[in-house]
Amino acid sequence: MPFVDIHSHILPGFDDGARDDREFLEMVDRALAGGTVRIAATPHCDLEDPLPRLEYIPAEVDRCRGFLRLQGRELDLVPGVEVRVNAGLYRWVKEGGDIERLTLAGNGRYLLADLPLADLPAATADILFLLQLRGLVPILAHPERNRHLASHPERVREMVERGIIIQVNSGSLEGIYGKAARRAAFALLGEGLARLVASDAHDPAGRSPDLSAAHGIIVRRLGEEAARLLLGHNPAAVLAGEDPVALPAAPPRRARRLLPRSR
Repeated sequence: MPFVDIHSHILPGFDDGARDDREFLEMVDRALAGGTVRIAATPHCDLEDPLPRLEYIPAEVDRCRGFLRLQGRELDLVPGVEVRVNAGLYRWVKEGGDIERLTLAGNGRYLLADLPLADLPAATADILFLLQLRGLVPILAHPERNRHLASHPERVREMVERGIIIQVNSGSLEGIYGKAARRAAFALLGEGLARLVASDAHDPAGRSPDLSAAHGIIVRRLGEEAARLLLGHNPAAVLAGEDPVALPAAPPRRARRLLPRSR
């Protein structure tokens, strides 16, 4: 099954991901070896930064596509950003900033949103709702790694009920972020709250774009159909601006509730 990855830091020289063309190519090779055929380059974007570099991303993606053709690598690279949820994003949306520049594959619909790891900014719900009022569907990146959301799962349920899409990191399923993130990631999948799994790749080795290990884990825990949706069908639908679908019911022995009910 070919994989589609909506979240990576593979674009060279933009953030804490690939440092140069050599490391970019190493990451491409890891992605291809793991079964990925399409990947979104989503460098960090903080709109409180006076120089967010948004205008350079499409041109750099085009350059990297040409580089891949010259190197004989058949990986489809599309543009995007991972946008920090903060006052800068609020102002950008409120003041009529060019929203399409923030969306995955420039499709004008899906925006990959990022939270700090330690807490939940007070205005998060308002900012996400404002994005929805502008016609966007926010995708919340790796909530299992946010300590507040991991300990207050009812907040994730509320987001999903309000139309927010949840994306879990493949590395969380593999345990590279620790036991708490791993438990929270499986809980999100077990309850059907997450519809996407992505690499959030930063380098060729430790946080690599190889999704094959996560695929095996999902198959064992949730079955082949869930793996197909999380790693193939749903991310492809998102990049095409279409709706991802819900996961099938978990096998009976794994269907027990893994997140505590809110009181």
